[in-house]
Formats: sequence, C-alpha cells, structure tokens
Amino acid sequence: MISFQEALQSILSTPLPLVGDEKINFTNSLDRILSTDIYAQENIPLAPLSSMDGYAFNYEDLEILKTQGLEILQDNPAGSELSICKKGCAIKTFTGALMPKMTDTIVLIEECQVRNQRIFLHQDMHLQKGAWVRPVGSNYQSGEKLLQQGLKISPYEIGLLAELNCNFISVKQKPKVGILVSGSEIIEVGEKREHNGQVRSVNNHLLKAMVEKSGGQAIVYETLQDDKDTLLKTFTKMLNECDLIVTTGGMSKGDYDFTQDVILEHGDVIFKGVRIKPGKPVLFALSKSSKKPILGLAGNPNAAAITFYLFGGLLLKRMTKQKAELKILKAYLKEEMTKNDQRLEFRSVKLEVLEGKYYVSSLCKNNQSAIINNLCEDRALVIFDAEKTILAKDTEVDIILLKEFE
Repeated sequence: MISFQEALQSILSTPLPLVGDEKINFTNSLDRILSTDIYAQENIPLAPLSSMDGYAFNYEDLEILKTQGLEILQDNPAGSELSICKKGCAIKTFTGALMPKMTDTIVLIEECQVRNQRIFLHQDMHLQKGAWVRPVGSNYQSGEKLLQQGLKISPYEIGLLAELNCNFISVKQKPKVGILVSGSEIIEVGEKREHNGQVRSVNNHLLKAMVEKSGGQAIVYETLQDDKDTLLKTFTKMLNECDLIVTTGGMSKGDYDFTQDVILEHGDVIFKGVRIKPGKPVLFALSKSSKKPILGLAGNPNAAAITFYLFGGLLLKRMTKQKAELKILKAYLKEEMTKNDQRLEFRSVKLEVLEGKYYVSSLCKNNQSAIINNLCEDRALVIFDAEKTILAKDTEVDIILLKEFE
C-alpha cells in the first residue's frame, strides 16, 4: 500500500483524457465549467452615470451653489436621453442616469436645500469634484478579461454574462461517469428482503448524487451478482460509453471479489491500496486502450463516499480543466479523540461554528466503514495523522467539509 499523499499525487499528476466543449445558452449554465476566457467587448459604463439621487452640476459653479444657488432646469431619471446643463444651473439626476453634458459632479439631495427652484449647499457640507459619478469603464474596460476558463459558473457569473450580452457560451461537457455496484447480497430499494443477509443498494444512489453534485453525468448500470463473466461484459460496455468508471465492491481478497480482477484485465493499475481509513482497498487505474480513468472503491457506503470525495471529485475537476485540490480548513476539538490504527484516518465528526470558528466533536456511532449515517447532517472529516493515537481537547486539527463539492 502507498501513503495518502502518494495516492493524491498520482491522482493529480497522471495524464487523463479531457472532455470536449459544447455551446449552451448562458441561462442554462449554472454549475457548468467555462471552457474559454470571457472578455469585455465594451466599456461599462459606456458614459458617465450618477451613482446616487441628487443634482448634477459643473464643479466650477461650486461657489454659486454655496451663495446664490443653482437654478434647477429639469428632472433626469435613469433611461433618459442625454440632457444639457447650463452655467449656473443644475439638473435633478437620479441613480443610474446619464450625467448631463456640461456637468461633472453630483450633490446629494440631502446635502442641499431647495428654495424657489434653486438649490443651495448646506453650510457644513464639503464636496469633491466628481463626487457620486461613475466614470466611463469604471466597472470594466473593453478588452479586459472578466472570467477565466475552468471557472465553475455561479449565479453571479450568470448576472455578469447577461450584462456582457453573452447569449451563448462555451462550457465543458459533463463527464459521463459509469457507476457499477456488484454483490450478490445487494437488493434494490423497494425490493422485498428474503433473508437478513441481504442489504439495500446504497452506493449506486449515493455515488450518482455525488457525481451530479460534482458536475458529472452519472450513468448507473444494473447491480450485478458476484459473477466474473457478467462483470466483464458490463465493464467492457462501460469503457465504451463513459469517460470515468467507478466501481464499488469486489476490491478485497475474498473468493467472490471479482471486480478487481476485471479491472486488471482492462486496466493498467496506478495504485491499489492506500494506508487510509476508511477505504484502504481503493484502486486507481487507466484503461489499457483508451487511458480512461478507473476508480475502484470499497463496497461499504461510508468508505465508498469518502474515497470518492477524496479522489473521484479531483479526477472530475482535472477532466474538465478545473483547479484540482482538496480544501483543508482548521477546526478545534471539543473533546479528546483516540484511535488504535496506524493508518491516516478521515474521521466523521459533528461540525459546529462558535464565535466564528469551526469546532468538531465525536459522533455517538463508531467509525465503521458501513455506517453511512455518520456522513449526514452537519459533518466534517477530521484528518487524524497516522503517527498519532491521541488528539487532546482544544487541539487545532485539519478538516474537510463534507457538504462542500466545489
């Protein structure tokens, strides 16, 4: 077995085939990955605009504003055509409106008083030239790069794309992720249990959701019995239809663990077995023919979820040219934690935010790999060093937020 850092380096450095690009309407681009840089085609704003409600005037008339007052010529709401001011005058101008010709400054409504259709500056007010005016190109200028390829599009980028008039944009195709669950003990949700040795199919539904949350297109194949010929046939089909293959189960050394044998027939193994808990038997390989990545996970749901989170999410990011890294944060232990294993452990813990800091504490359940409910609600993973067996209360530790798929 190799260390976690060695496994992580293999995941991050092994050459992988990339998915292609496609054009879509920007309104459908939420959570998609931008495949080209986006540049401004014009200055925004195109002309000087008022950023507040007030009166537009020429700063050279400041003394007149203080003493004699400026005559109010007209109103200038947002969306109006360009108006023209005169010396000794002002135009009432509202937020977002074009600054009238011959003006360069806004005096706010509350900074002056109106008498006989003239405005007078309050005596205690001090104005600067250009106050409350948005200059040409102050948002961004023509030719400026605004969005970089590899960016995951959020609602805010969609707003910017609308302002940029980018009706159609180029994004990465969603990687097709084939999910194969095997095990003669597995029955589907809704299926009647015939004896107590049967367990519900969890991993296909769990991994499908994780893949989709990570920006992939999940293709769930029929859950298979422990039969090598059937596994081999389905696996060959997956290699033809998918960009990434994920399997669960059949990764140990039992007489009926055929999945790893099938992978070995089709793939060149990069690593098999990592000194981590849970998920020790995790396998990473590339197809011998297409070099497509293959990720073999343990059958227990907790282990399958955590190892896909640690490795599968990074593979998807690399295949779509995103920045691939694990986000490690800091937290404090609310209680002492111990372990009796020499592996690096990713332990599920309760997560709280107190006075702006993360705090974590142990779960009531133990940390067996089969306990999927350990990952539900507000949870994180404490990274428990291999060399340590005790973490004292109030120790600062590294954590990974389980609900974050960015």
